[in-house]
Amino acid sequence: MTLFRPNPPSSIPAQTPVFIQVAIDVPLFTTFTYAVPAAWREAIAPGQLVQVPFRNRSKTGLIMSVSETLADASLASRIKEMVDIVDTEPLLSSTGLEFLNFVADYYFAPIGEVVRLAVPSAVRVEGMKHYRLRDDHPPKDGLSEPLMRAFDALEGKGQVAIRAIKEAVSNLTYVVLSELEQLGYVDVFYEEEKAGVRALCEKFYQLARGPQAGERLGSTQAAIVALLEGGQAVALSALREKFKSPHASLTALEERGFLTSWSEEVYRDPFADESATQPKLFEPTPAQASALDAIASARLAERFQGFVLHGVTGSGKTEVYVRAIRDTLAAKKSALVLLPEIALTPQFVGIFRGHFGQRIAVLHSGLSQAEKFDQWRRIKRNEVEIVIGARSAIFAPLERLGIIVVDEEHDSSFKQEEGPRYNARDMALVRGKLEGAQVVLGSATPVLESYYGAKNARLVYLPMPERVASRPLPVVHVVDMRGGRNTPEGADQLLSTPLLAALAATFQEHQQAILFLNRRGHSPCVLCESCGHVFRCPNCDVSLTYHRRQEALRCHHCDFSLRMPENCPQCSFGGIGRKGTGTEKLESHVQSLFANARVARLDRDTSSGKNLQKIIGRFRDGEVDLLVGTQMVTKGHDFPGVTTVGVVAADMSLNFPDFRAAERTFQLLTQVAGRAGRGEAPGNVFVQSFMPEHYSLTTAQHHDYASFARRELSVREELHYPPFTHLIAIKFEATSEAATIQAARDYAAATRRQLRRNQELADNITMLGPAMAPIARINNRARWQLLLKSPSRPLLRQLARALLTEVGHFEPAKSGHRSVRVVVDVDPINML
Repeated sequence: MTLFRPNPPSSIPAQTPVFIQVAIDVPLFTTFTYAVPAAWREAIAPGQLVQVPFRNRSKTGLIMSVSETLADASLASRIKEMVDIVDTEPLLSSTGLEFLNFVADYYFAPIGEVVRLAVPSAVRVEGMKHYRLRDDHPPKDGLSEPLMRAFDALEGKGQVAIRAIKEAVSNLTYVVLSELEQLGYVDVFYEEEKAGVRALCEKFYQLARGPQAGERLGSTQAAIVALLEGGQAVALSALREKFKSPHASLTALEERGFLTSWSEEVYRDPFADESATQPKLFEPTPAQASALDAIASARLAERFQGFVLHGVTGSGKTEVYVRAIRDTLAAKKSALVLLPEIALTPQFVGIFRGHFGQRIAVLHSGLSQAEKFDQWRRIKRNEVEIVIGARSAIFAPLERLGIIVVDEEHDSSFKQEEGPRYNARDMALVRGKLEGAQVVLGSATPVLESYYGAKNARLVYLPMPERVASRPLPVVHVVDMRGGRNTPEGADQLLSTPLLAALAATFQEHQQAILFLNRRGHSPCVLCESCGHVFRCPNCDVSLTYHRRQEALRCHHCDFSLRMPENCPQCSFGGIGRKGTGTEKLESHVQSLFANARVARLDRDTSSGKNLQKIIGRFRDGEVDLLVGTQMVTKGHDFPGVTTVGVVAADMSLNFPDFRAAERTFQLLTQVAGRAGRGEAPGNVFVQSFMPEHYSLTTAQHHDYASFARRELSVREELHYPPFTHLIAIKFEATSEAATIQAARDYAAATRRQLRRNQELADNITMLGPAMAPIARINNRARWQLLLKSPSRPLLRQLARALLTEVGHFEPAKSGHRSVRVVVDVDPINML
C-alpha cells in the first residue's frame, strides 16, 4: 500500500490552521507537532491514530491534542503536514488519553512508549520515504553538485526510496537531500515496508434450494446439500473438515443455483478449544454477601471506590468477582479482569464463558499478533463487555468501564520491568478513579501497601477468613532440616522423612501432590572439586546452572550456554561437582523414589508455547500424580485433587538482599499451601526449613496474615520503607563500568545539590547510594543504582523531576551520559 502526502484541493477556502500534538513510539519525552491539511480539519480529533512523517519514514502516532495556535508562531512554516488518518474513529476517549498522560508523568516515561502499550502493533503503519520528480519541477540549473546527482538518479525512474538515492549518490546526507523537497522538485510518498496483520475473512455457504425431480447430484454434492438442509450457514473451513477437497463440488453446486456463498470477517479465537465451565450456583457465604453489598453500594452511588478483598485460599473470591461483574453488566457497564499469570487465563476464561458466554475478550503476551489484533478490534467495536488479561490489559479501550478486578494483586508480575515501569495494580486504582469505577484487589496475601491502605481507610477492607463449604485450611507442618535430623539416614537432604511418608500415602490413596522449589535447572552451582574453579557466566555476575536434559550450563539472566565440560578448564581435573538442587534434579529424584508415580515438571524450561496449558491440563485432569515446579505452581490454580504440598527450600527467598524478602516468603508459602485441600479431602503442607523459627514461616504455618503484617510493618516503619515511605530507584547500565559509575555519581551529585537548595526536601528525603547493584553485571553491562525514599510522595517527585531536569535526562541528545542506559523506576519492586 502506498500512502500519498495529502494535497488538499485548491477549491477549499483558506481556514484557520490546525495543529496536532502526536505521541510517537520513540524514547523521547515529548509529543511532536504536525499541521493538518485543510481537507481533514473537520475529521481530526484527539485519540485518533494518524500517520506522520518522522526522520525519513512515516510512523503511526496517537493524537494527544488539537489546537489552532502554536506556542511559537514563527515555527508555523517549518511544521510538517501529517500523512494520513489511520482510523477516523478515535481509539481512545478523553479519559483514556488522560490515563496515558498520567502513566507517562507518574513513571517519568516517554509518552510515545506509553502509547505503544495501548496501541497494538498490528494497527501501526510504518513506511520508508520515497521521492518522485514532479512534472512541474523547476529547472535543474543552479542545483548544487550533490543535488544535481540526486536529480539525475531520480530522472525517468518514477518513485525511488530515499535510502536508495543516498546509496546511489556518494557524499549525500538526508539533510541535503531534503532540500529537493523544500525547493519543490519532488513529491513525497511513504511506501509501507511490511504487511501488518489483516482481518481474517471466511467464506460461508447456505442452501438456496433443494434438488428437483430428475436433478442428479454426485455423492459429495448430495452430502453437502444434506448437511445444509437445516438452512444454517456453514463455513468453508468446517466443510473442509467433513469433506476431502470439497471445492469442486461447492463450485458446481453454486453454479447450478443450489448454494449461495458470501465472505464474512471472522475472529481468531485463542481459546476455541477450551470448553466453558458449567456454572454452578452457590448461595453466597456471609463474608461473600458482605463483600458484594459493599461493592454494590459504591456501584449504585456511581462513585469510584477501591476494595481489598482479603480472602484465604479457597474462600470463593472468584464467585465474588463473577457476581459483582454480573451486576455491573446489568447496569450497562463493562468489566476488566487482570491476572498475574497467563497460565491462569484459560481457567478464568472457562469460568467466565460459562457465566457470560462469548461476551469476553482476552489480552496477554501469549497470543499471536493476529489473535491480539482480533481481540483488540472486538473490544474497540464494543462487541464484548468483559476483558480478561495480564498487566497490559489495563490499557484496553473499554468504554463505560464499571469495575476492575485485580486477582492475586500481591503478584510482582503486575509490575512491568522493561519500558515504562508501570504497576498494573496501582494503575487499576488510577484508571478506576478516572472512570468512576469500582476496583477490587483480591488476594489471600495482599501486599502490605494495600493492607495498610485498607486499615487507614484509603481502601475498603473486605475480609473472607474462611473457605467455602466449611472446608478446613490445610495443616502446615514446618520441618526442621538442621543437622539432618528429619532426613532418612544416609540420604541427601532433598526431602524430609515426614514429606516422603506423606507422598507415599498420597499416591497410595490415588490423590495428587505438588512439590515447590523456586529454582529451575538441575544444579545451580558447578565447580571443580580439585581446584575449586566455579563456572560463571562471562556476561553476568552469576554462576551457571547445570541443565541435565540439554547437558549444558546456562545463565538464567542472559541465556548464555555452553556444553557441560568433562574436565576443569583451569586444572584439567575430571571431577566436576554439581552442587545444589533445581526442579530438574528434584523431578528426577522423586521419580527414582516413586517409580510408579506419574511425575511432571512446571517451570520456564518446560512451559514454552502450548506446553504450559498441556501440563496444567494433564494435572487438573488427574493424568499426573505429582507436579514439581517453581512459583508457577503457586499462582491461584484450583486443583481439587491435591492433598499434599511440599515446600522443599522455604528459606531460599529469605536470603535475598531485598526489604520485601520476608513478605515474599510469606506470600509464596501461603499461596502454595493454598493449593492443598481444595476438594473433599483435607490438605497437608510440609515446609522444609533451616530457619524454622523465622516469623514469616511461623505465621504462614498458622495462616495468620494479621500477625505477620503487624510484625513486618513494625520492621518497615523502623527502617523507613513502604508503606511508610515512597521509593524511586534510578538504575544505571552500560558496557563500560567507568561510564556507569560516573553517571551514577553525577546523578547523585545533582541530587545533593537539589537537597542543599531546598531545606524542605532535605528534611524529608533520604538518598541511599550510589552503589553497585546486588547483581553487579548482567548481559555484559555493569549495573549501579541510586535509591531515593521519602514519606512524602509529592516532595519525592519534586526532587526527582528537578534532578532529572538538571542532568538532561529528559533531553537525551544533550545528556552527558548517552552511552549509559538510565532507568527511573518509580515504586520499584525488583531491588536486585
